[in-house]
Amino acid sequence: MDNTKCLDAGPNEDLECVVCCYEYSHTHRTPRLLHCGHTFCVPCLDKLANVDGVIRTISCPLCRWITCTAATQTLPQTLWVNAEIWNQVAEKEQRKRRTDRKEVPLGGLNKKPMRPTFLDSNHAVLKSAFLKMFTAHQQRLPAS
Repeated sequence: MDNTKCLDAGPNEDLECVVCCYEYSHTHRTPRLLHCGHTFCVPCLDKLANVDGVIRTISCPLCRWITCTAATQTLPQTLWVNAEIWNQVAEKEQRKRRTDRKEVPLGGLNKKPMRPTFLDSNHAVLKSAFLKMFTAHQQRLPAS
């Protein structure tokens, strides 16, 4: 496991699992509470768990308190979500979505789509030639 990311602990330290140093999420890295009150992500808790018969035990990597659960149930079924971290993750994800929507497009902000314009004399000549051909073609069509 690469723990080099842990050395760069920054302002999001509370939103990261202290075992793997990845940010908690609402999908894969859900923050779950052990009975001692410490929080870790589900993948790390799965790695720390030991199953002995019908009992699953997890020794907290911070305080060594033993949390016991039923081995027949999954960790998400037996351990509470840390609601405080869960809500912070939700707020962070909402801010990120708002920021992503406000990103500046390549053309810049508030740019209207450009209409083609004929700026030089070559374009003007071409435009008049098309008009003459269209008009001549319309005159040759039989009246309905």
